[in-house]
Amino acid sequence: MRQFQPDQAVTQSFSAAQDQRESAVACPFCASTQTELDALFGQQLLTVQYYCHACHTPFEYIKDDAVLYDYVERKDELL
Repeated sequence: MRQFQPDQAVTQSFSAAQDQRESAVACPFCASTQTELDALFGQQLLTVQYYCHACHTPFEYIKDDAVLYDYVERKDELL
């Protein structure tokens, strides 16, 4: 049986995505990182909705790998 060996570019890309995941999404109004993913879709398909617990303001954020990892980690809480 042949085992899959990821190439270095894929491994580095995954590591970079993990680093992004560890940094929380900051609120654009108060710069707090006490934010929570509120909805997977905003007014546009490429945005998600977050809610800031510090200033109680909802805001939209453009989707990237960090947002998708955040959703995967919190999906049980959201359902």
